[in-house]
Amino acid sequence: MASGFRGKRVVVSGGAGFVGSALVRELLDDGAIVTVYDNFLHGHRQNLDEVRDRVQIVPGDVLDEWKFLDAVTESRAQFLFHCVGDTYVPTAYDVPKRFFRINVEGTLNALFLTKRAKLERMLYVSSTEVYGEARHPRISEDHPLDPLNTYAVSKLAADRLCFTAFLEHGIPVVTARIFNAYGPRETEPYVIPEIIAQADRSDTIYLGNLDARRDFTYVHDTARGLMALMRSKVPNGQAANVGSDRTHTVREIAHRILRLMGKPNARIVVDPHRLRKKDIELFRCDPSYLHRMTRWRPRVSFDDGLRRTIGWFEANGRRWSWEDFVDGTTMYR
Repeated sequence: MASGFRGKRVVVSGGAGFVGSALVRELLDDGAIVTVYDNFLHGHRQNLDEVRDRVQIVPGDVLDEWKFLDAVTESRAQFLFHCVGDTYVPTAYDVPKRFFRINVEGTLNALFLTKRAKLERMLYVSSTEVYGEARHPRISEDHPLDPLNTYAVSKLAADRLCFTAFLEHGIPVVTARIFNAYGPRETEPYVIPEIIAQADRSDTIYLGNLDARRDFTYVHDTARGLMALMRSKVPNGQAANVGSDRTHTVREIAHRILRLMGKPNARIVVDPHRLRKKDIELFRCDPSYLHRMTRWRPRVSFDDGLRRTIGWFEANGRRWSWEDFVDGTTMYR
């Protein structure tokens, strides 16, 4: 279903990343004129290979506010999807300052260029991690904001910057708090691509907390949710959840993937080094607000999404972009 972007000029910052590259494809399918702004720290040019001739790619950093502004103004953009972010929680333990610069200062630059360039609207991609430990079976937008790790604190700071930027400066911005997305072109070793990579090369799978339960949405469904939110009547300054309202434990996901990859008897081993310093046991999205405002719902079932993800992996060199090989061993960044 079209989301109202035909003929519209759109910039996707972070458009070579995981969610960003899916969003670029969905926007193109909807008839948008798309510019990607990315420094390729986490995103990869090959994520855009098949659509390269249909987009303008501007290499640049969101911390370079003037180049960022030039990219938006020169594209004559009407909308900005701000998908840039340091997102892999364990990395934040080691480089917290980088997370705050990219996630907070980069978002501040996006907000003020939205005003300077007179954009119709900006959408900021926030995270479910801003909620912290779930206090209710399903998390709605009025759940307390209580982040429990450095990454989540940086995302909440940017999330609230969007609220105050509208309140104090009238900047037209809406925030999407996305729950776990999965699918092709993942750019960090999250649980689903890591299970797939390990299962492809071994009959033993090493994981962390097997009982952690998360709400997973196929990435192209997430992208369609972002598009629906951007064009919705959700008031500026407000946030909306994007998630499936379906949860799965890491243990269950591993067994499903192993079955789909023809390895139902593979061993699953808990590796203490993969356990987070502070983990959250349950995240389940209440997406009723977004559905009420846009009628958006995920289209792709979890098993179908896993099949598509495994199929993409097998058709694209059996390797994720975040993997490095040293003496035949997969090393995870």
